[in-house]
This record gives sequence, structure tokens and C-alpha cells, in this order.
Amino acid sequence: MSNFIAPIAIHPGESLFEVLESKGMSQTELANRIGLHKKTINEIIKGKKPISPNTALKLSIVFGTSEKFWNNLQKNYDETVARLELEKELEKGKLIIPKYTVYPQLVKFGLVKKATTAKGKAENLLHYFSVASFDSLSKIYAIENIAFRNSNKREMSAENLKAWLRFGEIEASKIETQELNLEKLKSSLPKIKELNLLSPEEYSIRLVEMLSECGIALVFLPYFKNTYVNGATRWISPNKVSILVTPKSKREDILWFTLFHEIGHVLKHSKKANYISFWDEENLDEKYLSIEREADRFASDILIPPKYWSIFINNSRFSYSEIRQFAKESKVKPGIVAGRLSKETGDWPKYSKLRNRIDISVN
Repeated sequence: MSNFIAPIAIHPGESLFEVLESKGMSQTELANRIGLHKKTINEIIKGKKPISPNTALKLSIVFGTSEKFWNNLQKNYDETVARLELEKELEKGKLIIPKYTVYPQLVKFGLVKKATTAKGKAENLLHYFSVASFDSLSKIYAIENIAFRNSNKREMSAENLKAWLRFGEIEASKIETQELNLEKLKSSLPKIKELNLLSPEEYSIRLVEMLSECGIALVFLPYFKNTYVNGATRWISPNKVSILVTPKSKREDILWFTLFHEIGHVLKHSKKANYISFWDEENLDEKYLSIEREADRFASDILIPPKYWSIFINNSRFSYSEIRQFAKESKVKPGIVAGRLSKETGDWPKYSKLRNRIDISVN
């Protein structure tokens, strides 16, 4: 059998017009015979209306053809129109694909198939995002409106960030949660904090379990190039929220700070918005920056209460032994204290030995 692919879409109305001419039948007569308005027949012939299954049945009776003949004409037309629209979208996608420099990473994680052409990559990305057009992505991921403006130091990729957020959606959908319960989340904060004293292998599992009971799907994601993102909070439904975490440089203290930062968004900020935590907060829009700073304070205060931090910061020389002792009293790992000191003093190398590296993969 031939696998002919029509280069254009031919509306079944053209075939109807040819049949009418061959029969010497007017549109008015056909309308009277099948019980439709002449206007409806005219719109079918002009390609403005489809041939419905009901109309196909009536045409088969009038002309002595099979019902399947007319239904197949409409079906083939609809399929050809859809295919041509997809081809047009893929041509547009060929221009967009170079912006998705993360594509090799998506292949590595098995999220898209390997492709050698821009057209193939464009089609794979449409499947990955579960959208019919690239224009839809701007509506689903309004990154430009809520997230960032480019840093003078580095170029952030909105396309790669969208791919990262989609990865989080896919993983969050796999996590079953209870209905969102903010009161339970608040009361669980001390127990959540205590988990930091465990090994990453232990707390990565316990955190997912504990937060799922509060209605939160916690997802640990790998870093996607040129996104400069630490975490995100996205509302899946009124009863379920996802928290995505990708700690900068795989540092344990940043993981815990980011986690509580995102929990802060859940507890303090609007459910109608999504929140993204970037490495360089100074490059955020002013309105968004104030929200991020509030989430920062929440995270800092949960990990180390202000009154204890104030005593430590004013009565310590910040030796490793003092940091370890204060961390023990505060029930956090030394790296968390070292990380906060590094951020407040700007001296990251000085305390780097206390800041553990971790490698938490996708859930």
C-alpha cells in the first residue's frame, strides 16, 4: 500500500461539490433532500463547516454511497490539517531549539529522545512539555513575568529554566500526598529541622515522606545549565504544592536554607503565584525581591533563631571549634552555621571546609 502524504488539506466539501455537479443537483435540492439549511450545505462546500457523522449518513442515502466514504474524507482532512499545523510549528521550533542548550541533559536523564535534527528536537520537546505549540509555554511558565532579569555577570536561560520546571512537574506528579495542611506543616517545622542532623541518604527520604503528609511534593532535581536556580515553589492544586530543590554547588547548607525558604513561600505567600529562588537575588524585580527576602528571613530564623544568632555573632571569634559548639547547641550541622557566616561576612573560602558537599539525585 502507498504511504502517500498529502501536501495540502482538501476539504470534503470539494468532493461534495463535484458529486452535485455530476448529478446535476443544486445545493437547494440537496438541502431539501437531507433536511438541512441551504446555508449549511454552502458552508460545507466552501470548507467552513465539517461533514458530521449525521450528515455523512444522510449523504450516503441520497447519493447511494457508503457512509464511511464521507466520514473518511472528513477524517483525512482533519488529520492532514493537524499534521500541517504541526509541521508549521516544528519549522518555528527549529529557530527556538538553539536556545534549549539543556537538550543534552534532557537526553541524559531519559526525558527526551536523542535527535540529530532541529526538527526532531523540536517535536521531542513538544512531547516533553505536553504542549501543541511553543507559544503555549509562555502561558504555562510565565518566567519572564515573575522570575528574573538578566544579571550583568551571567546570561540566564528562560528556556532551560522552563525545562527544569517541567522536570519538577513530572517528578512531583509521581509523589502521592495528603491534602495540603498548613497547620500541620507549621507544627512539623521543628521535626523537619531535626532531620538535618541525619545523613543526606536518610533525610532525603524522610523529608519527602514527612512533607507529603502535609500536602507537599518535595523533589530533588539536578542543576540545569544557565538557570542559576536553587529552588522553586509551584502550586499544583489548592490541595497540593510542589517544592523543587537544586542546591548551588551541591552544598548541604544551601539545600536546607532553600528548603525552608520554599516552605516560607508556602506558609506566607499567595497560592496564586509561583516562586523561584535564584543564586543572585539582587537581579530580581523589586516587588519579587521583597517576597524573596521575607522567605530568606523565615529560613534563617527557623534554622538558627535570631536571639541565638545575635549572641553568637557578637561573642565569637568564629573559630572552627566555636562554630561546631554553637552548631551543636542550635541542633544543626556545623556547615549550616558556616554557610550563614559565609553569606553574612562574604568570606566563603574561610569556612568552606565545614560546608559539606552532597549529591542528592532525583527522587
